Amino acid sequence: MSIVNKFKQSLSARIVTYVLTLCILLFVLSLSGFYFFSKHRIEEMTYRNAEILTENTVMQTEAILAPIMKIADNYKWMITRMINHPDTFMDLTRQIVAQNPEIIGSAIAFTPNYFKDKGLYFSPYSYRDGDSIRSIQLGNENYEYFVMDWYQIPMSIQQPYWSEPYYDEGGGNALMTTYSVPVYLDSNGKEIIVAILTMDLPLDRFTEMVSSLKILETGYASVLSRNGTFVTHPNKELIMNQTIFSYAKEKNNPELREIGRDMQRNKSGFVSSTLDGIERVMYYAPLPSSNWTLAVLFPKSEMYLPLRSISIILLIVIIIGLGLLTVIIARIITRQLSPLHHFATSARDVAKGNFNIILPDIHTQDEMRELHDAFEYMQHNLVHYIQTLKDTTSAKEKIESELRIAREIQMGMIPKTFPPFPSRKEIEQFAVLIPAKEVGGDLYDYFIHEEKLYFIIGDVSGKGIPASLLMAVTRSLFRTVSLHYNTAAEIMAGLNRSLSENNESNMFVTLFLGLLDLRTGMLEYCNAGHNPPLLIEKTSSYFSVIPNLPLGLYEDFEFKQQSYQLNAGSTLFLYTDGITEAENGEQVLYGEERLLAFLSEKEFATPQLLIEGVLEDVTHHVAHAPQSDDMTMLAITFVGGQEKYEKSITLINEIQQIPILYEFIEGVGHDLGLEDALVLKLNLALEEAVSNVILYAYPKEPGKKIVVSVSLKGSDLIFTVTDSGIPFDPTLSENPNLELSAEERPIGGLGIYLIKQIMNEVTYSRIHDINIFTMKKKI
Repeated sequence: MSIVNKFKQSLSARIVTYVLTLCILLFVLSLSGFYFFSKHRIEEMTYRNAEILTENTVMQTEAILAPIMKIADNYKWMITRMINHPDTFMDLTRQIVAQNPEIIGSAIAFTPNYFKDKGLYFSPYSYRDGDSIRSIQLGNENYEYFVMDWYQIPMSIQQPYWSEPYYDEGGGNALMTTYSVPVYLDSNGKEIIVAILTMDLPLDRFTEMVSSLKILETGYASVLSRNGTFVTHPNKELIMNQTIFSYAKEKNNPELREIGRDMQRNKSGFVSSTLDGIERVMYYAPLPSSNWTLAVLFPKSEMYLPLRSISIILLIVIIIGLGLLTVIIARIITRQLSPLHHFATSARDVAKGNFNIILPDIHTQDEMRELHDAFEYMQHNLVHYIQTLKDTTSAKEKIESELRIAREIQMGMIPKTFPPFPSRKEIEQFAVLIPAKEVGGDLYDYFIHEEKLYFIIGDVSGKGIPASLLMAVTRSLFRTVSLHYNTAAEIMAGLNRSLSENNESNMFVTLFLGLLDLRTGMLEYCNAGHNPPLLIEKTSSYFSVIPNLPLGLYEDFEFKQQSYQLNAGSTLFLYTDGITEAENGEQVLYGEERLLAFLSEKEFATPQLLIEGVLEDVTHHVAHAPQSDDMTMLAITFVGGQEKYEKSITLINEIQQIPILYEFIEGVGHDLGLEDALVLKLNLALEEAVSNVILYAYPKEPGKKIVVSVSLKGSDLIFTVTDSGIPFDPTLSENPNLELSAEERPIGGLGIYLIKQIMNEVTYSRIHDINIFTMKKKI
């Protein structure tokens, strides 16, 4: 192995790895904290700069618009004073333009025919043309100013109005916006609008001012009119040609449309939207005087460009620093831990049996010295320890061997072959015994004598070898005593007397003993302080038992027995307290209620499946907790002794065959001694089943066969209807809504619903092109 590979597998390498991992983690956390903090600060500063830039531009714009509005208010008063001298208004407009260089043109547009001698149109208008000022009569047939927004809107709303940007071909011949102010005159005590005073403002100054706004690398500003028209924008094709709404539709961007609506509501704030595939941040604010909106946009990614550069530089510095740190730490740790290699060599020699190996000299008074002393102490004590271990192991192996033999003997006494009586079809049995230790005190046993099944299940007090010995004695006494007595109480009393004699250890046995007549199903039983078994028939319930005293406590105790008639298919489930008292890690018992609930919810085809199911549920409850007591279960199913019953009839797929079916069902009822009410229900169910076959399996094929067969298995009466018609599964039909009236309820579904209500189980299958419809009824 090379030196490099040895270092990779050494303690030094692991320590260096741990230290470097910690350093890298600290660096990552620091760099991440720096990155996210800086990112947050950059976002705050960028957003704040955008907000300040927008607000400053709004203030500059208002500084231009506000004086225009004030000038208009001043001249509005002069117009009312000069109303009787219409010829002076042209000079007034020239004066307005001349004295206000920011104004490109001004007009006084009077209402139609206000001055009779001036005609329909009278709107003196003066505008700049280079260095000179020109004056014209604005209104004519080619330029009807009455329909222009700058005239019509303030006339309608009766208040000042900034118009949408427009190109005035009949006036100043320039792109402009017009500030329009209604001029009122008192007429018979009522103020009326006689004219609209306008101030035309060129947009080139706005464009230059807004275009000069820059934020980050590619950020820009844009002005939108009241209706969302682009007044300024880096893309010249958008100016005066599109609105924010048409642009949002073109880009399929609903977010941009909502932003436009917020702009029209004079809202302001930050929003984020994707334009041309780039996520951009926008801050917009209204221009109070004109209700226009100034928006500043910039790509979100550009905010973090400086941070990325700094992060890359820091990462490179950290990587170089970690490399240097790795070399320095590796050298220091390797030198400090070099004595460990000598100790490892000594430890391998000690493992080979050389307990007198010379240890390396340690001159320092640190952990290495403590390790040296510990090795030296170990050498002095290993010889004694190993000899003691050999003696202890030998004794333990002897005990374990004896316990193993005892377990094999004990388990050999318990019947473990299933089925135990293959030739006896009247019963099915299965049992299991799981000791908590090598040997245990639980027991079960059974045998058949004179057409009766004798069976017991019991639990000896205590555990281990004493309990196993008493268990063996009890099992042997059961086989011996049972042949000398006729009743369960007598057998139990005989067992009690034998176990009570010379019982100086005061051990006792809880036992349940039963005698089952295999011909009639009559069960005679006696309980001696044992857990009551469970009877599983249509429902599951605990068996009614007289508890009596356990065996071995009182020699002359008089035991009382009981009896119960088992029905065909009934199952008796017997168990010891190791089942119900099984604890999980939280010391919660499995309990009798859970056992009853489990057996009530589940159905098991055989006693073996029943016991395996209970054992699985108990194991799931206990999880990884150790087994604290022996667990034993015994399940006996009385199958019954009735003879096999089978019968069948073949019908033709014609409705006229139904009376023949009635006679067949009544014959079955007569054979089995069924009640008339049950026969009537069976007739209804079979009629519906056969009618479905006639109507749907052979809709256009008369003369086809339908076979109806019946068999009795235990307490289950099974009807089977077979045909070779088209596939049709009636069990898939949904149950009808009986709350609806006959007119409202959809046709169909009542027949199969009736069958399901009468029968206990209904199934359908199709095998080799044969429809098989099976109905099971418990009788």
